[in-house]
Amino acid sequence: MVTDAGKISLKDLQFNCIIGTLPYERENEQPVVLNLSIWLDFAQAARNEDLAHSIDYAQLAEDVQQFIRMSQFQLEETLVVETGKHILNNYPKAMMVEVSVRKPNAIPGCAGAESTIRIRR
Repeated sequence: MVTDAGKISLKDLQFNCIIGTLPYERENEQPVVLNLSIWLDFAQAARNEDLAHSIDYAQLAEDVQQFIRMSQFQLEETLVVETGKHILNNYPKAMMVEVSVRKPNAIPGCAGAESTIRIRR
């Protein structure tokens, strides 16, 4: 049996961080909503029922939040690109990653401003 890569995702991970270019955005954390998907080979993890052959999404969630909070990005575009590169550099099983971030309070009367990137190893 031949299978393509599987995909694990974190949906609507919400936390506060410094992001933005305006002076008040550089001083005050604001909410962001992060979505990410990682493609990887599920075969060995599925065969062995062993998380060591996959990516621990609880660890991933904690890791990316810490990375983003410490980085204090100015642009959403930089956040998604650098977070994608961070995942590929730190999770060798990841073959491809898609990262999306939304600032829900960025524009009055709007669900938010959002940026997305997909990076392949």
